[in-house]
Amino acid sequence: MNTPRRQCCPRRSIALLLGALAACGAPPRIELLDPAGGRHDPLTAAADLVQVFVVTSQECPIANAYSPAIGELARVWQNLPVELWIVHADPDLDAAAAAAHQRDYALPDTVLLDPTHALIGALGATRTPEAIVRRNGVILYRGRIDDQWNDLGARGQSASTHDLRDAVDAALAGRPVAEPVTEVIGCLLPEPRR
Repeated sequence: MNTPRRQCCPRRSIALLLGALAACGAPPRIELLDPAGGRHDPLTAAADLVQVFVVTSQECPIANAYSPAIGELARVWQNLPVELWIVHADPDLDAAAAAAHQRDYALPDTVLLDPTHALIGALGATRTPEAIVRRNGVILYRGRIDDQWNDLGARGQSASTHDLRDAVDAALAGRPVAEPVTEVIGCLLPEPRR
Protein backbone atom coordinates (compact mmCIF):
# COMPACT_ATOMS: atom_id res chain seq x y z
CA MET A 1 0.00 0.00 0.00
CA ASN A 2 1.39 3.37 -0.96
CA THR A 3 1.04 6.03 1.65
CA PRO A 4 1.15 9.61 0.47
CA ARG A 5 4.30 11.51 1.32
CA ARG A 6 3.75 14.42 3.58
CA GLN A 7 4.40 17.69 1.81
CA CYS A 8 6.82 20.00 3.53
CA CYS A 9 7.16 23.73 3.20
CA PRO A 10 10.84 24.17 2.27
CA ARG A 11 10.95 27.84 3.35
CA ARG A 12 9.53 27.01 6.77
CA SER A 13 11.95 24.08 7.10
CA ILE A 14 14.88 26.32 6.24
CA ALA A 15 13.76 28.91 8.78
CA LEU A 16 13.44 26.29 11.49
CA LEU A 17 16.81 24.76 10.60
CA LEU A 18 18.59 28.11 10.65
CA GLY A 19 16.97 28.99 13.95
CA ALA A 20 18.02 25.66 15.46
CA LEU A 21 21.58 25.99 14.17
CA ALA A 22 21.88 29.51 15.52
CA ALA A 23 20.66 28.36 18.92
CA CYS A 24 23.32 25.61 19.05
CA GLY A 25 26.35 27.83 19.02
CA ALA A 26 27.90 31.18 18.37
CA PRO A 27 26.88 32.90 15.15
CA PRO A 28 29.41 32.98 12.35
CA ARG A 29 31.60 36.08 12.34
CA ILE A 30 30.77 38.17 9.30
CA GLU A 31 32.34 41.58 8.95
CA LEU A 32 30.85 43.99 6.41
CA LEU A 33 31.56 47.59 5.48
CA ASP A 34 29.15 50.51 5.55
CA PRO A 35 29.39 53.24 2.86
CA ALA A 36 31.68 55.33 5.09
CA GLY A 37 34.16 52.46 5.49
CA GLY A 38 33.08 51.45 9.01
CA ARG A 39 33.30 47.74 9.83
CA HIS A 40 30.37 45.88 11.38
CA ASP A 41 29.71 42.33 12.57
CA PRO A 42 25.92 42.38 12.23
CA LEU A 43 25.31 38.88 13.58
CA THR A 44 26.78 39.85 16.93
CA ALA A 45 24.10 41.58 18.99
CA ALA A 46 23.36 42.27 22.62
CA ALA A 47 21.03 39.82 24.34
CA ASP A 48 17.35 40.52 23.76
CA LEU A 49 18.05 43.06 21.03
CA VAL A 50 15.69 42.50 18.09
CA GLN A 51 17.62 42.63 14.84
CA VAL A 52 15.95 43.47 11.55
CA PHE A 53 17.73 42.92 8.24
CA VAL A 54 16.22 44.21 5.00
CA VAL A 55 17.98 42.89 1.91
CA THR A 56 17.85 45.45 -0.87
CA SER A 57 19.26 46.24 -4.29
CA GLN A 58 19.61 49.58 -6.01
CA GLU A 59 18.56 47.82 -9.22
CA CYS A 60 15.26 46.47 -7.86
CA PRO A 61 12.29 48.81 -8.40
CA ILE A 62 10.20 47.01 -5.77
CA ALA A 63 12.96 47.36 -3.16
CA ASN A 64 13.32 51.04 -4.03
CA ALA A 65 9.55 51.53 -3.79
CA TYR A 66 9.67 50.21 -0.20
CA SER A 67 12.19 52.85 0.91
CA PRO A 68 9.58 55.19 2.45
CA ALA A 69 8.06 52.29 4.42
CA ILE A 70 11.50 51.25 5.68
CA GLY A 71 12.25 54.84 6.69
CA GLU A 72 8.98 55.02 8.60
CA LEU A 73 9.69 51.75 10.41
CA ALA A 74 13.16 53.03 11.33
CA ARG A 75 11.56 56.10 12.94
CA VAL A 76 9.04 53.92 14.84
CA TRP A 77 11.82 51.66 16.16
CA GLN A 78 14.47 54.31 16.91
CA ASN A 79 13.82 54.36 20.69
CA LEU A 80 13.14 50.64 21.02
CA PRO A 81 15.63 47.76 21.42
CA VAL A 82 15.61 47.20 17.66
CA GLU A 83 18.67 47.21 15.41
CA LEU A 84 17.86 47.77 11.73
CA TRP A 85 20.33 46.89 8.96
CA ILE A 86 19.81 47.60 5.26
CA VAL A 87 21.90 45.00 3.39
CA HIS A 88 22.88 45.75 -0.21
CA ALA A 89 23.04 42.63 -2.38
CA ASP A 90 24.57 44.33 -5.44
CA PRO A 91 28.04 42.81 -5.99
CA ASP A 92 29.35 45.80 -8.00
CA LEU A 93 27.97 48.56 -5.76
CA ASP A 94 30.81 50.67 -4.40
CA ALA A 95 30.70 52.80 -1.26
CA ALA A 96 30.00 56.07 -3.11
CA ALA A 97 27.08 54.56 -5.05
CA ALA A 98 25.70 53.00 -1.86
CA ALA A 99 25.89 56.37 -0.09
CA ALA A 100 24.15 58.05 -3.03
CA HIS A 101 21.41 55.38 -3.05
CA GLN A 102 20.98 55.79 0.71
CA ARG A 103 20.66 59.57 0.31
CA ASP A 104 18.41 59.44 -2.79
CA TYR A 105 15.97 57.00 -1.19
CA ALA A 106 16.20 58.40 2.37
CA LEU A 107 17.28 55.04 3.77
CA PRO A 108 18.39 54.78 7.40
CA ASP A 109 22.11 55.17 8.04
CA THR A 110 22.55 51.49 8.85
CA VAL A 111 23.48 50.36 5.34
CA LEU A 112 25.88 47.45 4.82
CA LEU A 113 27.56 46.28 1.62
CA ASP A 114 27.44 42.49 1.13
CA PRO A 115 28.98 41.90 -2.33
CA THR A 116 29.82 38.23 -1.61
CA HIS A 117 26.44 37.56 0.08
CA ALA A 118 28.14 36.30 3.23
CA LEU A 119 25.43 37.76 5.48
CA ILE A 120 22.63 37.27 2.95
CA GLY A 121 23.55 33.58 2.68
CA ALA A 122 23.75 33.17 6.45
CA LEU A 123 20.27 34.68 6.76
CA GLY A 124 18.86 32.55 3.93
CA ALA A 125 17.50 35.47 1.88
CA THR A 126 16.64 34.83 -1.78
CA ARG A 127 15.03 38.09 -3.03
CA THR A 128 14.94 41.83 -2.59
CA PRO A 129 13.35 43.32 -0.64
CA GLU A 130 13.37 40.53 1.92
CA ALA A 131 13.15 41.06 5.67
CA ILE A 132 14.62 38.89 8.40
CA VAL A 133 13.97 39.31 12.14
CA ARG A 134 16.34 37.76 14.71
CA ARG A 135 16.48 37.74 18.47
CA ASN A 136 19.17 36.05 20.55
CA GLY A 137 20.63 34.55 17.38
CA VAL A 138 17.39 32.86 16.32
CA ILE A 139 15.56 33.80 13.12
CA LEU A 140 11.96 34.52 14.04
CA TYR A 141 10.69 35.83 10.72
CA ARG A 142 11.73 35.82 7.06
CA GLY A 143 9.68 37.25 4.23
CA ARG A 144 7.93 40.29 2.86
CA ILE A 145 7.66 43.73 4.43
CA ASP A 146 3.91 43.85 3.84
CA ASP A 147 1.31 42.65 1.34
CA GLN A 148 1.14 45.69 -0.92
CA TRP A 149 2.67 43.76 -3.87
CA ASN A 150 0.46 40.89 -5.07
CA ASP A 151 2.70 39.92 -7.97
CA LEU A 152 5.50 41.39 -10.04
CA GLY A 153 4.13 44.58 -11.53
CA ALA A 154 0.94 44.35 -9.43
CA ARG A 155 1.12 46.85 -6.59
CA GLY A 156 -1.98 47.42 -4.51
CA GLN A 157 -3.12 50.81 -3.25
CA SER A 158 -1.95 50.15 0.30
CA ALA A 159 -0.94 47.31 2.57
CA SER A 160 -3.55 45.49 4.62
CA THR A 161 -1.06 43.17 6.35
CA HIS A 162 2.14 44.56 7.88
CA ASP A 163 4.14 41.36 8.27
CA LEU A 164 7.52 42.87 9.22
CA ARG A 165 6.07 45.34 11.71
CA ASP A 166 3.92 42.60 13.28
CA ALA A 167 6.93 40.25 13.52
CA VAL A 168 8.99 42.90 15.32
CA ASP A 169 6.09 43.69 17.66
CA ALA A 170 5.80 39.99 18.53
CA ALA A 171 9.57 39.67 19.06
CA LEU A 172 9.63 42.72 21.34
CA ALA A 173 6.72 41.28 23.36
CA GLY A 174 8.36 37.85 23.59
CA ARG A 175 5.52 36.23 21.65
CA PRO A 176 5.90 33.79 18.73
CA VAL A 177 5.53 35.36 15.30
CA ALA A 178 2.12 34.34 13.95
CA GLU A 179 3.43 33.69 10.43
CA PRO A 180 7.21 33.16 10.56
CA VAL A 181 7.70 32.78 6.79
CA THR A 182 5.90 34.73 4.07
CA GLU A 183 6.35 34.81 0.31
CA VAL A 184 8.45 37.68 -0.99
CA ILE A 185 7.38 39.41 -4.20
CA GLY A 186 10.50 41.06 -5.52
CA CYS A 187 13.67 40.73 -7.54
CA LEU A 188 15.94 37.71 -7.57
CA LEU A 189 19.29 38.30 -5.93
CA PRO A 190 22.14 39.17 -8.26
CA GLU A 191 25.03 36.72 -8.46
CA PRO A 192 27.45 37.43 -5.60
CA ARG A 193 31.01 38.54 -6.15
CA ARG A 194 33.41 35.59 -6.04
